[in-house]
Amino acid sequence: MNTNIKHVAVVGAGVMGHGIAEVCAISGYKVTSLDISEDILERAIESIARSLEKLHEKGTLKESPQIVLNRIKTTLNIEDLRDADLIIEAVTENEDIKKNVFRKLDSIVKSDAIFASNTSTIPITLLAKATNRPQKFIGLHFSNPPVLMPLVEIIRGEDTDQITVNVAKNFIKSLGKEYVIVNRDVPGFLFNRINTRIFIECVRLLEEGATAHDVDAMVRFRLGWPMGGLETLDIIGVDVFHLGISEMSKRGYPLRIPKTLEEMVLQGKLGVKRGEGFYKYPKPGAYVRPPILPTENMFSLNPFRLIATAVNEACWLFQNGVCIKEDVDKAMVLGMNLPMGILQLADRIGIDYLYTLLKQKFDATGFQEYKPNAMLEKMVEEKTLGLKTGKGFYAWNYERTDFGPIRYEKRHDHAVISICRPEKLNALNEACWKGLRSAFEKAAVDEDIRAVILMGEGRAFSSGDDISMMDLWKKPLDAKIWLEKFANPLMEIMSNYMKPIITLVNGLAFGGGMELNVVSDIVIASEDALFAQPEVLIGAFPPVASIYGVGLMGKRYIRYILTGEWMTAKQAKDLGLVDITVPSDQLEATGAEFVLKILRASPLATEFAKTSINILKNAFYEIHKTAVKDFAFLPLTDEFKEGIKAFLEKRPPKWVGSEKKE
Repeated sequence: MNTNIKHVAVVGAGVMGHGIAEVCAISGYKVTSLDISEDILERAIESIARSLEKLHEKGTLKESPQIVLNRIKTTLNIEDLRDADLIIEAVTENEDIKKNVFRKLDSIVKSDAIFASNTSTIPITLLAKATNRPQKFIGLHFSNPPVLMPLVEIIRGEDTDQITVNVAKNFIKSLGKEYVIVNRDVPGFLFNRINTRIFIECVRLLEEGATAHDVDAMVRFRLGWPMGGLETLDIIGVDVFHLGISEMSKRGYPLRIPKTLEEMVLQGKLGVKRGEGFYKYPKPGAYVRPPILPTENMFSLNPFRLIATAVNEACWLFQNGVCIKEDVDKAMVLGMNLPMGILQLADRIGIDYLYTLLKQKFDATGFQEYKPNAMLEKMVEEKTLGLKTGKGFYAWNYERTDFGPIRYEKRHDHAVISICRPEKLNALNEACWKGLRSAFEKAAVDEDIRAVILMGEGRAFSSGDDISMMDLWKKPLDAKIWLEKFANPLMEIMSNYMKPIITLVNGLAFGGGMELNVVSDIVIASEDALFAQPEVLIGAFPPVASIYGVGLMGKRYIRYILTGEWMTAKQAKDLGLVDITVPSDQLEATGAEFVLKILRASPLATEFAKTSINILKNAFYEIHKTAVKDFAFLPLTDEFKEGIKAFLEKRPPKWVGSEKKE
């Protein structure tokens, strides 16, 4: 076998074909480009010339464009490929056409030449059987556009020998590209098997009532991916995608093809090339990127469905020996320009949560593609859940410390602090205040920690200060000790905290629980969360909410302080207390999403931002310290005593008037 590649032939001069030819020529190879039409070849050379000029202008092409162009010879005559060392086929994605090409080549080119197909869906083994050299036949699936995208899939057929694989590896490295190895010839290989799951889920969200804009906004601004799934399909071509997944489905890839795709193909809504697909374009072939901006509705959709189906597919690949986990993440990062591999992202979201999403979809639809893979099920059983347990698809730094009823978890690069009194709706007693302070102090000195999540276990974030604790206050000194020893130190720490604090609010956030949200940085609430400052209803005084709340949210907040009225998550969002509302089942996953957004920011810039933010917070805290002197008189008032007693007896209080002592 010829292991020294010098002459590369590319059969097919379409978008992929001429792109591959250009990449090979840039890397110094002699290239012969074959097609059936002189017009096609001329357009290909024109496109290559324009591309080379742009690369030269950017400084990424060191040679002159003409020198590179001189390495490419075009031909209509298959005989001109006789002495090629490597022949890469990039013709129409049609099995019969590809087989005919290889049959002709097999009788013409030298016996030690290697055959490669750029197919994205047709089995390499099937194409290899059209030749007498199946051991020298391999898949080389370039990402589009080949000149810019750094990834190539190297796919083994059933008979591909190791020498051919090694030659392919060296060849791809010589092009300055990265590769992933697909060890088994399965429909869709690696890249397209996983991408199909992602794109299909985008279409299903559309069929469930979302707009294309909302779906793609969710993908771009929540997951942080460079392009939305539907705008990507418009570029690929809806018909091309439909044809590809239909072929994969016929060959055993479990998939229920959405009717929307079939209807769009019938209607000619094929994407950019027809001027309309999921979006409209100025005219056929005139691509103008859709003006996708963040929307409110993108938070009502669940982006983690995309990750769940992709991860489930990845587990199937591992289980069947198709590839290794590192290559899955490498393929998605390099092939799709994602900021993070899907398995890394899965570890952050939580393997158990993704498993639950799949199980719910499978139970609701019966679609086999949603059936959780056995590997995923085993990970859940063994508590291999990702960052929250220290091990998932990867190993992570994890530690847990309990500060009384407060659980502290270091999850690699962020901390999760949980109030764990679910039987008391996480009411804050002295042990809670003390534990919260210790947990925040621990996270503050850990250099690995970039953000802190605060949440409540069970049905509530926190129902407020524990009334039974307050019932024990019999004199002003009791309240003063509580303030100085427990409440004030925590509020001071949070008001001056140098790491972003994210609160996740499920259920109730009343009284002291409300105040913890007021002094945090980002508040994410479930859509059914409730907020209130009910202190006036029990004869108490809410100094933190009065000062911070009115200062940060304005006059409209006064109503809630004076009446103790409850507010919904939407009302709290309208006031500015809550930043994001999401369905309750997304709450913790959305917390992980926002940690990632913080991690992508500059650490130094984040520190400077927090310094500025804390100037305002600390100013409110200083006013707060002055105001809380009144709080010390509460245990002496009849109103306070009546309010506490009424609450404990579960009856309306009977007020007799103000009893404040001078």
